[in-house]
Amino acid sequence: MNPALEPNGERNTDRMTGRNGSQDDVRIGPRPLTGRMQKLPQIEFELSAEQFALMGYPRLQQGLPLTAVLDGGVLLPEPGPEPWYAVQKEPLTPSFIQIGPALYAFAGQIVEADIQYGSSQMAVIVVDCGFVTLRVACAPNDDGVLPEGTWETRYAAGFAPVQAIVEESFTSPVGRTVDLSMWGFRRLLLSPNDSAFGSWHQSSEIPPAPFTNDRLLIQARVHRQGI
Repeated sequence: MNPALEPNGERNTDRMTGRNGSQDDVRIGPRPLTGRMQKLPQIEFELSAEQFALMGYPRLQQGLPLTAVLDGGVLLPEPGPEPWYAVQKEPLTPSFIQIGPALYAFAGQIVEADIQYGSSQMAVIVVDCGFVTLRVACAPNDDGVLPEGTWETRYAAGFAPVQAIVEESFTSPVGRTVDLSMWGFRRLLLSPNDSAFGSWHQSSEIPPAPFTNDRLLIQARVHRQGI
């Protein structure tokens, strides 16, 4: 058995130094970048166990391309401790700022919207945040009605946990893909019988195997149009 590998198939890295445990002492992490690649924006997002299953459990490695919809889930209509959104007519500067693990404050113009009417309204919108687009689902106010102006050309802001949707498990009427290059992986070990339960593990690859309980965060660089 390779002593540099853990039971889950990932390389064993020192949590303080970032070096793996092999005799070659290879550093795991982003390789030096030159030219235009060095200037590409970097983002972090979660790849859920469900999405990994829908993808067919591919081996994920540093440098591989990925095309995905960045999705912020369901947001509440008023600012508070839970993920939220707000809509206004006045312009907002496009923003996509990381404030936690795969957690972003966002702002920008709504470029796509699908509004569902019924006993309670619901909207799925796409916000142009500058170098990426973010899809979120907007919950209604207590009266079941969306805040006024939740449609295209309005501006939205808020904060959301960001996931990558590679394979849609349902048909979504809106959504814009973003082209990325994967560059690093952070895995929060949450299997009850794992000796490192509750620890973050950083690696340059993820083996083609399910991760039922763990959380997988991917650091990636965003491709600019034409690159």
